[in-house]
Amino acid sequence: MPILGIETSGRSGTIAVVHQQTVLDATELSATGRRHARTLVPEIGRLLADQDLAMTDLDGIAVSLGPGSFTGLRVGVVCAKTLAYSLQRPLVAVDTFLAVAENSGRDKQLIWVIDDALRGEVYAGAYQQSQSGEWVCQTSSRLMSLETFKRQVKADEPVTGPGVTKLLDDLQGLNLVDETDRIPHARQIALIGERRIQSGECDDYWTVEPHYMRRSAAEEKADQAC
Repeated sequence: MPILGIETSGRSGTIAVVHQQTVLDATELSATGRRHARTLVPEIGRLLADQDLAMTDLDGIAVSLGPGSFTGLRVGVVCAKTLAYSLQRPLVAVDTFLAVAENSGRDKQLIWVIDDALRGEVYAGAYQQSQSGEWVCQTSSRLMSLETFKRQVKADEPVTGPGVTKLLDDLQGLNLVDETDRIPHARQIALIGERRIQSGECDDYWTVEPHYMRRSAAEEKADQAC
């Protein structure tokens, strides 16, 4: 049975359905940001219908966990949790940066994945393919200044992720991955999710939360006002 992948960590998003490590179909979401909440479920329904599938045909749900957009991650994770619970199917929360690293094509090479955290900061984590072929996190994603990140990266270490495109002028001189491989996609989320489900791994419906890494601007302003 197929696995649904949901990726909404940025302003845009994607959904995909895979079976036996083959992508059956994938599409970009037509809405962005907060509007994902209104369009996500209908677009999932259309994606499945194009493959003559119903929601009940799914064998599991995989969702991008972040780092990324507060609103986008919240919408994607809530949708995935609701679907998985209502269908009583396994739920797998996938590190967004891990999916980007796996899509880089840099076998066995340590690779950095970044996103723009604004205010002169980035979210950054390092990943590498093990001898068994599985991609693993070598340095957990964390918040740091852009200058600290640039000092930390070695000249031969590739850098990828949505932050590369946003901060391209500030990253000149680093080993940057091609633009087409920098953005997380639901097909990779679904492929990782399928492998984990087949291995008996799944997450709890009630405890999965987006990996925000920082409080929202609204929360920080509220604290300052107190």
